[in-house]
Amino acid sequence: MQDKNVLNIAKRKFCIRLAGVVRNWGLALVLFLPACSLVPSISVVRDEPIERLLRDEAERILSVTADATNTARYQISLSDFPRADILGMSIGERRIYISYKLGRRALHSRRHLWLLRQTLAHEIAHEIARHADYRQINFNRSSDEYGMSSRDVGLPWYVIFQPYSLEKELQADLDGMQYWKNLQWDCTIWVRILEDFERQNYSGDKSHPTHTRLKQASAACRSD
Repeated sequence: MQDKNVLNIAKRKFCIRLAGVVRNWGLALVLFLPACSLVPSISVVRDEPIERLLRDEAERILSVTADATNTARYQISLSDFPRADILGMSIGERRIYISYKLGRRALHSRRHLWLLRQTLAHEIAHEIARHADYRQINFNRSSDEYGMSSRDVGLPWYVIFQPYSLEKELQADLDGMQYWKNLQWDCTIWVRILEDFERQNYSGDKSHPTHTRLKQASAACRSD
């Protein structure tokens, strides 16, 4: 049974990633628009089977990272974001939110499980690199230039999001792929997800171009 609660998080930085809809996966893939902001609260969904899956997968990934000794400090939660194509959110201080819809599908679908693993690896990479600690906060300005609004994630209208640089996004991808390599997971799965974006004509944005990310992932996978 689902139990939706509101987790009050005062003055924390939130990093959000977006992506276009990927029909072949049946769900949009979060890879592209990381962003950060101070917010007063965020909705949380309680679903023990899915939360257990998140814990297990996050612990597996963290076990091969430089932050392995801090695994117990990570808080992985579910959120039913108003905008369906937001699948992952890292907020700093080892707090990560995952789309409830993605988690629910990953519980029963192998391909969505790999999508979840990619999302977690990328988010964990942002957390370990402490990317959320270096973002500026802005209020009372339009967020149209970023292609999303605070309401897309269930936050107040006056909060806007500032994207990570392309450099940080590419680094999070490389770090995430390294975690996969350490776990002996097939890097071609990561590459195929990005290839699917290109097949769906999703080009990303100027900070997160699909082609550039795919080119990097393909090269990294070939070098393994």
